[in-house]
Amino acid sequence: MNNGSNTLLYNESAQNWNEALPLGNGRIGAMVYGGAKNEQIGLNEDTLWTGKPVYYSNPNGAEVFKKAQRLALDRKYSEAQMLIEDEFTSLWTQMYQPLGDLYISMSHSDNVSDYKRTLDISLGVALVEYNCNGINFKREYFISHPQQVMVVRITADKPKSVGFKAYIQPKLNASLETDRNNQYVYGNCPVIIREINNLSDERGYRSYGTEDADKGLGYCAGISLSFEGDSAQQQFSGGIGVENADSATIVFAVRTSFNGWQKHPVLEGREYINACKTDILKALKQNYCDLIKAHTEDHKNLYDRVTLVLEGGKEALLPTYERMRRCENGEDDPALYALFFNFGRYLTIASSRKGTQPTNLQGIWNAELIPPWNSNYTVNINTEMNYWCTLQVGLEECYEPLLTMIEELAMSGERTAREYYGAPGFTVHHNTDLWRHTTPVGAHRRNSAMFAFWPLGAGWFVRHLWEYFEFTCDKKWLQEKGRDIIKKAAQFYLFTLTEDKDGSLIMAPSTSPENTFFTDDGAWCAVSASTEMTQAIIRDVFECLIKADNVLDIKDEFTERVKVALPRLKGSGIGKDGELLEWAENNREAEITHRHISHLYGLHPAKMISVDETPELIEACKVSLRRRGDESTGWAIAWRINQWARLRDGDHALSILNIQLRSAIDEKTGNLRGGTYKNLFDAHPPFQIDGNFGACAGICEMLLQTTADGRMILLPALPSKWESGHVLGLKAAGGFSADIYWENGRLKNASITAKVDSVLRLYDGRSFDMKAGETVNI
Repeated sequence: MNNGSNTLLYNESAQNWNEALPLGNGRIGAMVYGGAKNEQIGLNEDTLWTGKPVYYSNPNGAEVFKKAQRLALDRKYSEAQMLIEDEFTSLWTQMYQPLGDLYISMSHSDNVSDYKRTLDISLGVALVEYNCNGINFKREYFISHPQQVMVVRITADKPKSVGFKAYIQPKLNASLETDRNNQYVYGNCPVIIREINNLSDERGYRSYGTEDADKGLGYCAGISLSFEGDSAQQQFSGGIGVENADSATIVFAVRTSFNGWQKHPVLEGREYINACKTDILKALKQNYCDLIKAHTEDHKNLYDRVTLVLEGGKEALLPTYERMRRCENGEDDPALYALFFNFGRYLTIASSRKGTQPTNLQGIWNAELIPPWNSNYTVNINTEMNYWCTLQVGLEECYEPLLTMIEELAMSGERTAREYYGAPGFTVHHNTDLWRHTTPVGAHRRNSAMFAFWPLGAGWFVRHLWEYFEFTCDKKWLQEKGRDIIKKAAQFYLFTLTEDKDGSLIMAPSTSPENTFFTDDGAWCAVSASTEMTQAIIRDVFECLIKADNVLDIKDEFTERVKVALPRLKGSGIGKDGELLEWAENNREAEITHRHISHLYGLHPAKMISVDETPELIEACKVSLRRRGDESTGWAIAWRINQWARLRDGDHALSILNIQLRSAIDEKTGNLRGGTYKNLFDAHPPFQIDGNFGACAGICEMLLQTTADGRMILLPALPSKWESGHVLGLKAAGGFSADIYWENGRLKNASITAKVDSVLRLYDGRSFDMKAGETVNI
């Protein structure tokens, strides 16, 4: 039965980018609008960024930090903040860029009926079907990871009916070259030039450069055509095309000169023009059946690892946005939740593959030359959220780009730690980009400290390193790579800790990302002596290092120092209203419903606050969440799903998931809000992909969790409305894979398979000694 959990369905073409359907192979991205007569496909490539390697020095950084630290310890918060903003911040990151659009203009009339467009996320194939003047036309689209090309196949059920013209319209400065079968676009990305003291020109200006040293990334993109039919005639004025064909195939490829984050993209760039043409030629040597077979086999190898079935509801053959509307109005559609979960898995496969860049704020899909927040990597929550679900749904290969970026940031961030803090180890502030920017952005802008001064990116990434080990049990990776990066992060934090007035160790000054409070004298401020998030992340880093050394049987004098410092770290506090204390003092929030819930880091994604071990803090987390509210921006709604799942309140988690799934456009007011666009993209608004991944992770948390001490909990936050169903292939810490079945809201049975020799410990107290590959039935 088609229960609508693997297909996005529409009965009209996309009217805007947020209705188009995403395709990707990790590196190449496309947004398919699906116009019957006039098709538009937005094009992206994951290394197509402005800029080149650069570093923003601050020779007085360590001195400024020490001065700001003294001010914070003396509770002179406003002075500390002004000092940081005036003398500690640097320039902004570079921008992720769109390549342009592929247009296909069909030769038939616009007299179209029986229109349908779909995206089968189980195959990674988009489809447009319609009838025009009695002829049924079909277009299939996919982006092949094995072949590194996008393929568009155009067919009709009547011979000699296929005719069209296709061309690329670049968005960057470019030159075009067209011959009988091919069109190629050549160009260089601009470099965004800014001046740190020109606050009226934060975005800077675009420089394409005249000398090679001043130019940005080189790129080459091309399309080529093959067709069938004895009567076919080629057309190539201003593009490529054909008339009177029986069928036709367009192949698109793109390559850039990017050769690493430290290498100049022109002077030290990779060859890209012949590489692009070679991709096309190799693809054209294969017939269409072989191309789509290789693509779908590759895609299904990843996608089929997990299955979620939520029973009940009607057969879902309605357009996706109509299902969203009905769900918002209270109609049950369990398969819509499964579709949203599967869409998160699909987007992971489409935007993050081994050897590619990690997913940015928009994955790999962007249509704007000046995208929201530069479409960069915002690492105070958003980049991390992109990868929350990856290991849980068995896509460890798709985790590799994040691990690689963390390795590179550990190198880039050493200089920032040294110059800005006088510290060993490495640090990362809240933004980075293709060139592994690690210095605090802000450009001396007033009120920028709330986001710019946050040197905890390295620490949050340590959680991802440790979870990668927990899920994969890859001791060799931990020994050769992971542990050294964890130690470098710990070195930075141990060095920057200082004694507070009560003798506890804190990192001063601190901020709670993008949030602010009022000081005792009524001043609006972001800088405090310490914050709950800062302390929780540092505690997490120290504990991860200790655990890594235990696993690897390492005796290290530095780790012994960490063990001494750990119990001295300032702990969590509870405010006067029973909430988890966010700042050093019980300050009044400037915005009580703020989107960030950073002070709950210890509950999720970390596991330092738990129902069993810290019940008082659990109650404080509940108070904090209720104060913040369920309504928020898209990604912040997704984080709340995970938090309530960790609190084991499945019904509350589901109620927030319903908010996530509502339309991004309020039908009553016409206003944009946090929710979901028609194409199931998360709405901040505007589009940010983290909410998609965060919601997928939240569903995982509702169905399977592992406690900090390694006990597995089956169905820890199952909503009462999800009465019966099953999930297959879900992964858990310890290298376990779980198939879980439930009926009438209760566990029916489960099968747990071990990846390595290990002990399976269940939450109910049972334990099983297991060999690698062995399965235990519960």
